[in-house]
Amino acid sequence: MTGRTGLIGLALLVLAGCAGGFPEQSRDRAACVPYFVEYDRITRNATAQLIDRRFGPSVVASRRSQLTVLLIQNDCLTRARDIQNLDAVAQSRAGRPVTQSGPALPRPVAVHVGALTSDADAARAIAFFQSLGVRATGQGAGRLGRRVYAGMIRTEGGLADLIALAREAGFVAPYASETFRF
Repeated sequence: MTGRTGLIGLALLVLAGCAGGFPEQSRDRAACVPYFVEYDRITRNATAQLIDRRFGPSVVASRRSQLTVLLIQNDCLTRARDIQNLDAVAQSRAGRPVTQSGPALPRPVAVHVGALTSDADAARAIAFFQSLGVRATGQGAGRLGRRVYAGMIRTEGGLADLIALAREAGFVAPYASETFRF
């Protein structure tokens, strides 16, 4: 294929890939937390990196865009189907708040419970954690949807309990956030 025909053929191949015409990429949800942590680090340090002459705006934006694609490809976003049992989990946890137990953490942390694909799901997630006595909020994150955070947690037991609660409720890749503060 050459010229215009070649470009049309290439465009059709790309569209077929976008429409699911290519074999499904392997997904690795185990990579979700490291990808989110790096995304957070780049976002937090973007201003300093842009001032440093070794890194240009395109380097920072390019890696963050690459991480966004990796998070989406690896199914790291929490969708409505993942959290369809929020009400049942809330009922089973009623009267049992997140336990602040064990050794104290060096500083209080928030838990990134998930990047939700719709504002309605993010609102449900925030209401879920608040109904269990845990402070929660969401932040817009472009193509990642709304990122929901819960906490502030002061102990190792509280952190483990909140992460276990988020997993039980179906949230994808909850982790202790190094960057978010209420």
